[in-house]
Amino acid sequence: MNEPSWMALLLVIVATLFSNGMAFVGSPNNLTPYKQSPLLSAHQDESSSEGQVDRRSFLSVPLSTVILAGLPSDANAAKGAAEYDLEYYMRDLFMGNKKEGNLPVSNAPPAAPPRTLREPLLPLLLDDELQSSIPIQELARVTSIPIGALAEQVIAYRTKVAPAFQASHPWQKESVTDEYYFDLTCYAIWKVASATIQDYAVRDKFVRSIGSRLLKEMVQREFLSKQSIALLNKNDNKLTELIPCVIEVLDQFQSTAYCSSYRLGDKNDEERSGLKVFDELDDEEISSPNGAGSVNCLVSIFDPASLGGSLQITGEGSRFSPDFVGPTLAALFERVGAKVDFESYFVDPVYRPNPKDFFPNERFYQFTIARKS
Repeated sequence: MNEPSWMALLLVIVATLFSNGMAFVGSPNNLTPYKQSPLLSAHQDESSSEGQVDRRSFLSVPLSTVILAGLPSDANAAKGAAEYDLEYYMRDLFMGNKKEGNLPVSNAPPAAPPRTLREPLLPLLLDDELQSSIPIQELARVTSIPIGALAEQVIAYRTKVAPAFQASHPWQKESVTDEYYFDLTCYAIWKVASATIQDYAVRDKFVRSIGSRLLKEMVQREFLSKQSIALLNKNDNKLTELIPCVIEVLDQFQSTAYCSSYRLGDKNDEERSGLKVFDELDDEEISSPNGAGSVNCLVSIFDPASLGGSLQITGEGSRFSPDFVGPTLAALFERVGAKVDFESYFVDPVYRPNPKDFFPNERFYQFTIARKS
């Protein structure tokens, strides 16, 4: 083994002892997924041992592996790829990553002035008293906890996290008519819901019940056209027949200022968007026993009023986040007698060279409408 190889081996041994020594006196690191996105990094009540990594294990195991991989044989004493890798890791250990690897999270774009949410849909989504809106009523029904007791918990949690929310998205008045105060209240309700509903199946039932109630109220209160109401009172519709109903429901969310705009269908395929999002072949897939049995539908909601709270909960490691549009459209698609599942994702439309920067403004839904077996 030539001199550079011995030097590399010596560096590995020293580095291993050094890292183990640090691990012995150091405390475990908290590694929180999606750390840069949450609004409330100072308000994380749910600690988890899953995010704690012992520094001794974290450092010593990879270095031990490097020792085995980095030693050249006597027959091949020339400096090879393994030794180059070893040199890179040693430089990284003692000198740190290059500057571009340590870029801090950039400041988020300044928040726009809050929108004013309005009737007719707002009282169904949230109310200032936390008594009559659908989420608080459904939470009381699912958990068998009185509405008054739930409201007290929501108010207490909202008061606790309000300063952190207001720092990034200041509201103009403490009312759910204010977009950012609406967002804060949604976050508090879903945090209380996550504490009172531990069963994931019951959580799904809670979310879907919100959508079913919203759609039912839209029909009963005649928020929709007579043609849509007549269709939604049936359960044997075709997907192509329901397209105007879908658009009317989305228009309700937009006119209430819950969102700034929406897109129905694939943005890259004009033939599968808007009034053409479904066609006769889709109807056959759902109704015909010879069809594949499932159809996908894409929906984008831009600047939803519950976006901040949803991102915060997602950043805390949970997918149980505030949602109104998803379960409402799922309830609507069920009117074709199908089973409906959906997933949602957050989209940042701007390319940002710093991978730590993520400032989405879109909630993107994918619905899978499948023929019931």
